Amino acid sequence: MATCPKCGGYLGRNHHCWGGRRTLNHIRMALIGALAGFFLPLLWLDRFSVPLLLTTAVLGSVLTLAVHRYARF
Repeated sequence: MATCPKCGGYLGRNHHCWGGRRTLNHIRMALIGALAGFFLPLLWLDRFSVPLLLTTAVLGSVLTLAVHRYARF
């Protein structure tokens, strides 16, 4: 069975690719990583700063996207 590289759907005669599903999945994974990166330092640290929270949120987002892309889950 052949699948579309953009949407992951079955490539049949009536296939109309809507590549938005993959984009929405990437956005969802980036938001999950950003939320984890934002809230996990709040659990561990007594005193924290806003730049630290923003940095860990961005780092969480990037790392989640990298793991999601290369682990293919």
